[in-house]
Amino acid sequence: MHPARHLALPVLLALLLPSVLGAATRELFVDNDTNLFVPGPGTDDRDYTEGVRFNVFDDHAALLGWETRVPGFAHAPRLYTGYGLSQEIYTPDKISNPSLIRNDRPYVGWLYLSRMLIAEDAHASRSLELKLGVVGPSSQADRVQTWWHSELGIRLPRGWKHQISDEPTLELRWQERWRPLGYQRYADFVPHVGAALGNSLTQAQAGLTLRWGLRLPDDTGPWRNAPAAAVRLGEHGVTAYLFARAEGRWVGRNIVLDGNTFAASQRVHHVPFGADAEVGGEIGRGRLGIRYVFSCTTQEFRERYRTPEYGSIVLQF
Repeated sequence: MHPARHLALPVLLALLLPSVLGAATRELFVDNDTNLFVPGPGTDDRDYTEGVRFNVFDDHAALLGWETRVPGFAHAPRLYTGYGLSQEIYTPDKISNPSLIRNDRPYVGWLYLSRMLIAEDAHASRSLELKLGVVGPSSQADRVQTWWHSELGIRLPRGWKHQISDEPTLELRWQERWRPLGYQRYADFVPHVGAALGNSLTQAQAGLTLRWGLRLPDDTGPWRNAPAAAVRLGEHGVTAYLFARAEGRWVGRNIVLDGNTFAASQRVHHVPFGADAEVGGEIGRGRLGIRYVFSCTTQEFRERYRTPEYGSIVLQF
């Protein structure tokens, strides 16, 4: 089947979800590691090389039956619920090589659906994200990347026949964020802790976000699983700010490095302790906004010393 047809389902869901949820806030993330997204020379298709995520948050949040029993969400002063559809693509270096590259990370595609809960008050935010998906050929990552490279006239990836096998994924991700000083108009700091548990990712992390600008939105910062735009619905005027985030992590398992859970597959040895950093900026008004983020991380696996980096453009509407 032509790869464009495989893209039809995510696009259709993106169009239908707002009508299912009623009035909604939407966020579209586009991640890439090429020069169009990452400043400076030398970027290439490797590590986390491409990703798309579409989030829809209901303006009239309501918990499902089992969610009402999750502590900390049922009686929150501000509650947001939403769904996300994501595809992530990971490749080794030298994607033009059709042979198995044993000392580099495996080819992995991951397609998943998220259910997100976010509870906030003046000083804290709590989020819970349930991810259900699949890695392997069923993610259609090989077709999507090959099609895009063909359309853009750049080198074709030739090693996807070595990707890990199909495997369903289940992951539960929790995060707590705090604003010790409450809402600050021009500058704030937001510590956070979090953890993920599942066959796709098991890890714990802690970090800090700093923001400064002309006017900050009344939220705890830009996150992939929380509606940065939704919390501005009652505000007037423009918000514009820069931010920097640093995070340390412990990784118990990462399927994009460790390979299939119950089957033999290409794999590398993940580094259990590491750190991530992000810098970026956002400008918005009401539910409309645009954000750019540059992300980098320390060495992720022992076989190759690299510091992966990529850029993200986020549209909120």
